[in-house]
Amino acid sequence: MVARIALCALILALGTGAATVHPAKAPAALVAFDHAWKLVSAYTSTVTVFERQGAQTQNMAFDYSFSKPSTIAVRVVAGANKGARLAWGGGDTVLVRRGSGLLSLLKKTVSLHDPLVTTIRGSTISQLSFGAILEHSHQPGVLTESRGDVINGIATEKVTLIPTHPLADGHLTREVIEISALTHFPARILGYEGPTLVRTIDFADIRLGH
Repeated sequence: MVARIALCALILALGTGAATVHPAKAPAALVAFDHAWKLVSAYTSTVTVFERQGAQTQNMAFDYSFSKPSTIAVRVVAGANKGARLAWGGGDTVLVRRGSGLLSLLKKTVSLHDPLVTTIRGSTISQLSFGAILEHSHQPGVLTESRGDVINGIATEKVTLIPTHPLADGHLTREVIEISALTHFPARILGYEGPTLVRTIDFADIRLGH
């Protein structure tokens, strides 16, 4: 039996399709993100994740690969279920493999929403793409932009979303995307439940395919 695979895919994402940002209504950083996303066909990234649900916490790291329109491959490199591989092709199921070599033949297909492949806060692997992050920023709420932190030596612009319906947004009352001023892609995503930071996702070593 495959052990519970705790992957925190992007908090901020509800889907994988590319979205179009209206320049007159969106913060400038989101408009730049939207433009940059349209120019790539695939990317890879090293992703580190923290998530909290009540007294329970998760810490993970994984190699992530995405190809448009909706092909995802993930290898867990640290945390629970290190060495597991997940593959998703845009449907309702996820293929899970354990180990490498002959051990990789040990595989199981599960529902996209199976507890094996969702996080303690219920996030799914389909929520990890940059296109999904962009799409999610269109949900009802208030968007603001300000100067973000310097992350790995690169300045960022911070886009903050206060959702109108937190219950429909995983109980998150504030979400933050820190967008690189150099690449225009997310460098970090934060999620809050009230004053408590309950999600952090960091993206590093982003490599783009055109």
